Amino acid sequence: MVDLQPEEPYPITGIYSFGRGLIKRPIINGSDTAYLRMARLKEGQVVMSKLNAWEGALAVVGESFSDTYVSPEYPVFTINTAGAYPAYLRHLLAWPELWRCLTPRGSMVRRKRTTPATLLGTRVPLPDLHEQRRVANKLDAAIKLLERVIHLKEQAAALTRLHADALFRSVAQQAPLSRALYLDSDFVDVEPDSPYPITGIYSFGRGLIKRTPILGSETAYAHFTQLRAGQVVMSKLNAWEGALAVVDDSFSKTYVSPEYPVFSVNVEEADPDYIDHLLAWPNLWSMLTPRGSMVRRKRTSPTTFLGTKVPLPDLAEQRRIARQLTLARKVADAGAAQTDQLHSLRSALLNAAFSGQL
Repeated sequence: MVDLQPEEPYPITGIYSFGRGLIKRPIINGSDTAYLRMARLKEGQVVMSKLNAWEGALAVVGESFSDTYVSPEYPVFTINTAGAYPAYLRHLLAWPELWRCLTPRGSMVRRKRTTPATLLGTRVPLPDLHEQRRVANKLDAAIKLLERVIHLKEQAAALTRLHADALFRSVAQQAPLSRALYLDSDFVDVEPDSPYPITGIYSFGRGLIKRTPILGSETAYAHFTQLRAGQVVMSKLNAWEGALAVVDDSFSKTYVSPEYPVFSVNVEEADPDYIDHLLAWPNLWSMLTPRGSMVRRKRTSPTTFLGTKVPLPDLAEQRRIARQLTLARKVADAGAAQTDQLHSLRSALLNAAFSGQL
């Protein structure tokens, strides 16, 4: 531990959850923190978040994080190289089965912390050094290949987003969304004893999500809107971060609260598939960002949404753009599914390695 000096700079390190390693935080002066002491990291040490160790916030310190600092909330450990191979431990700390062993028990779990004693007392697979090296070398080779493939697929997804952005920006004709959409809420009275399947919206253009059905008596709302396939639904609170979506058949006849305005597409002016892609465009979200103080409490109104000017060419051009983007989306979705499978394969490799099957 190092005593902090008020005017001295200290580069700070944090830890991602889910085995994703360390992250560099902004440099602070000693006077910027209430801590009197912090630990200075050295390459090859192990660092843990007391708060989030149970969800994978553990890591071996790499060279680029040497001589950075962590608060007392991040205990630091030295590896006993007489009994443990650092590369083996690096993979072990990324193993979800180890994280589960560190999960706090009892009430108020999320406020509990993993202590150094708990980590050190956890039993783990620890063969002799020769076997640790063999396992680590195999995992290094396999995971390096997996990460390369995942990186390439993520690059492909980024290129797909850039392609969409370029297509929308190339459109000269601009018009308010009110030309393409109109407010079309099919309100129903909420009956206390009737069940209502509820729909929500993910942020960042990730579509709709089915919530648990509720009884009318379980909500304070007097009215819901019943959704139909082809409509557009928006979250007033989070439209500015991409909580907008087109309703597909699987969400038809589900319900949203008045916090989610619903719109229909004016098919004489707009192609539904074009609108679907437009709603996933980050530049549109940025146009909906509330301004001024207390931004996160502000909502996007239907009037603001419909008044927003967007690229809106003639129908033939909309359909041409939509066809391109639909094809690109199918390729990107296939790549995302494969990326999920690769992450699952990584977990399977770790399970095999630490159960003597690698």
